[in-house]
Amino acid sequence: MERSLPIAVAVIAALAFPALAAGDYIIQLLNFAILNAIVVLGLNFATGWTGQINFGQAAFYGLGAYATAIATKSGLPWIVTPALSVALVLAASLVLGLPTLRLRTYYLAMTTIGFGEIVRLIIVHWEPVTGGTSGLRAIPGISVFGLAPRGQIQHYYLLLAMLALATLVAVRVRHSSLGRDMIATRDSEIAAEQSGVDTTRTKLLAFMIGAVYAGLAGCLYASSIRFVSPDSFSGVQAVLLMTMLIVGGMGSIAGCIFGAVALTILPEALRFLGQWYLVLYGLGVIVVVVLLPGGLASIATLFPFRGLRPR
Repeated sequence: MERSLPIAVAVIAALAFPALAAGDYIIQLLNFAILNAIVVLGLNFATGWTGQINFGQAAFYGLGAYATAIATKSGLPWIVTPALSVALVLAASLVLGLPTLRLRTYYLAMTTIGFGEIVRLIIVHWEPVTGGTSGLRAIPGISVFGLAPRGQIQHYYLLLAMLALATLVAVRVRHSSLGRDMIATRDSEIAAEQSGVDTTRTKLLAFMIGAVYAGLAGCLYASSIRFVSPDSFSGVQAVLLMTMLIVGGMGSIAGCIFGAVALTILPEALRFLGQWYLVLYGLGVIVVVVLLPGGLASIATLFPFRGLRPR
């Protein structure tokens, strides 16, 4: 009961938020935050639970978005685009993961950075298909058997439902044998192998699951924002996604959501400072990393209430 109370409060607050928000801009900003949260949840599989430094998540996000944009603008019905996006990112994750996941630490990080840059260059230079640096506009929206969300609020509730589903899947995986293998691989790969865990398979599955999260988020991004460009999936975005995971709390499902929402909204909240907002934004990230090594999710440990402590 104590454990479910904060969850119930968070759900009620999320459902009631559109009624309290002042204008569509706030809702649209929160829609971006929800999409980022889904991508960061996917990143948590490989980085938070399996201990692999992955800067390729933004590239998978972009592949899913561009696959949806190109397919729907070509006349394919939207209902097939999630499967198309998943197929593309799974193929890309296998191409990247099979030869590289035996690498560790900085070598793996450098490889995923290179992969992200390759994807960006393909998007930029394949201009007849991707629109190049100008991107693709007027992308058809979400439509399932003639039913389509209208306006920012309806998109908000749809994206919120997708986030809830993504969170539920993450919880189930974490408490499965695969989730235990991921944690064992992160804590000590040698000890995990000695215990019978196929660490290469575990890392590859974590990588692929994370790519699926990013691909589906990209599909939703393209169809709800209805515009894609290379800048949205660049190396800067890859670093931002990793920062969201670290600030929120690496390995924490709630932390992924907190970090994504906080670092999506904070830059907009500080815009009144002009160019100085970047300084305060950077200082805020440093303060969280230094004072809360467990991320925003560890704030619950500062409260004396038993129900708010992580278990």
